[in-house]
Amino acid sequence: MSFITRPDSSVPEIIGVSQALHEVVRLVDTVAASDCCVLIEGESGTGKELLARRLCAKSTRRNKPFIPVNCAGISSALFESQFFGHVRGAFTGAEQSTLGLVRTADGGTLFLDEVGEIPLNLQPKLLRVIQEQEVMPIGKPIPVKVNTRFLAGTNRRLREMVQQGRFRQDLYFRLNIVRIAVPPLRERPDDIPPLLTHFAAHYARLYKRSPIEIPSAIRNLLIGYPWPGNVRELAAWVERLYATGLEPEVLLETLLLDARFPQDTPPPDDLSLRKIEKRTIAQAMDRADYNQRKAARLLEVHRATLARKLKKHGLS
Repeated sequence: MSFITRPDSSVPEIIGVSQALHEVVRLVDTVAASDCCVLIEGESGTGKELLARRLCAKSTRRNKPFIPVNCAGISSALFESQFFGHVRGAFTGAEQSTLGLVRTADGGTLFLDEVGEIPLNLQPKLLRVIQEQEVMPIGKPIPVKVNTRFLAGTNRRLREMVQQGRFRQDLYFRLNIVRIAVPPLRERPDDIPPLLTHFAAHYARLYKRSPIEIPSAIRNLLIGYPWPGNVRELAAWVERLYATGLEPEVLLETLLLDARFPQDTPPPDDLSLRKIEKRTIAQAMDRADYNQRKAARLLEVHRATLARKLKKHGLS
């Protein structure tokens, strides 16, 4: 459900070169010193928790607990006990007193991941804690003061949930003092090459293997892939490369074949390996002024291989 980390003096590094990512990081660094609530919105796998950790590491609370909690993993029946704590004997099975997440994070930061999953009937209880900075442990009728900063993350559009009556407006306004929108990886393809380089170095060290060279042609295909799982999916692909020892070309085909999309979101028309390969070859030929020898060098393939693929795609 959650775990406690005490961030050291190092600040989590955010890998990327795109202007969109730089704007996100700049906003994170700007609001880090404040104690205000921050709402981080973005698709799954975009790095919301990493940004929350950076917020904590650059704040005055950097040496205090940082506790990320997956709100979707807490049952309604246990919500109050796990968040606010309880005293011994407060209910059947309460054999010892517990602080709860909010008091455990006292002086530090509590990151409410997937905050949109908190049941509607429990949201007023969370709102009161954030506003009043006090909790009421189960079985203890006296409020206990806390000093906890709240950050929230969600892969949903909370504003739309408010309009639909599925999320309380007052809690939304309280959490949304500063909103940080993390763009999906498909909207910042410039970040894919440095991410590939970063994860390749990381997993080479982890698996104690020599660095695996990813040909530029494969990199170009990866840049054209929409990455529905965002950075998490890209990291998993690179790890698979080092864990299996398979050729990048083989894993690229597997990646495209295994791609899954939400039922209400049709796959993009250019998802197939054939179409991505054709587009990449056409781009290389254009950059090489239609000189096959130059284009082959750009793609890092033999000229005969390029000639065969040109014919295959009707580009010759």
